Amino acid sequence: MAKTAYLDEEDRKLLLETKQKLDEATKLMGKRMETIEVLSDSEMMKAIQQGQDDIKAGRVKELRKLLKEERFC
Repeated sequence: MAKTAYLDEEDRKLLLETKQKLDEATKLMGKRMETIEVLSDSEMMKAIQQGQDDIKAGRVKELRKLLKEERFC
C-alpha cells in the first residue's frame, strides 16, 4: 500500500530551492566541461592564440567596415 506524504508550504519551498540549486549546479558543470574540452584541445588553443596575436598586431577589421568594403551594406 502506498504511503502519502503531506508537504506544507515550507517543505515545498525547500524542495523548489533544492531543485533550483541542482539546476544551477548542472549548468555550471556543463560550462566547466566545455572549458576543459577547449583547454584540452591543442589545435583550438593554438587558433585562439593566433587570433589574439592578430588582434594585438592590428590584422583584423571591424565587421561593419569589412561589410562596407565588400559592399554588403
